Amino acid sequence: MESLDIIANRIENLNQLLGPVPSADAQGENLTDAVLSAVSFLPSASTGHLADGSNRDKILETFQRKDELESYLDPSYLDEKQDIKAKEIYINTIANDLAGTFETLQKIKTLEPTLGAEYFRNLPDVSDQLKTMTTATAEQKQANDLLEESLVIAMQRYSEIQAGIKDSLKAMTDRLDKIENRLLERKKEDKDI
Repeated sequence: MESLDIIANRIENLNQLLGPVPSADAQGENLTDAVLSAVSFLPSASTGHLADGSNRDKILETFQRKDELESYLDPSYLDEKQDIKAKEIYINTIANDLAGTFETLQKIKTLEPTLGAEYFRNLPDVSDQLKTMTTATAEQKQANDLLEESLVIAMQRYSEIQAGIKDSLKAMTDRLDKIENRLLERKKEDKDI
């Protein structure tokens, strides 16, 4: 029943958009009533025999618009309408970018005769040289990275060696201090004797 409610809401929205269906018999008849009453005489109208003598041209016109009416009755119509609204919002969002792009294209169009001139067409192809330079630059960068890594390792090794030398010198100084202290003690003992 949910789909029928959706269709009824769509018909009601369509009725509000189009207004009441003009009719000689019923003033203010809504679209739902008009569709239901049309169902009863559509079979005879399609064959060309109308019991009440109504205008066949209007019925044929209605038949021509049946795809449009079916799209209004389609439950996904609201989703499509929302998609259109989302697209409209997107277009409004990128309107400035589109205007800028349009201006750039206009400039390119004005410069096209200059850019298409013969002296631009006769420029030598340097793509191979650019490719060679790019390769050489990549190799140089790799060599620089290796050199930098080697320098970092050498500096670390230098720091380790320096720390080792400091430790060795401190140990030697401590030994010399002990030896001097022993010598001083012996000298004192020799003097005391």
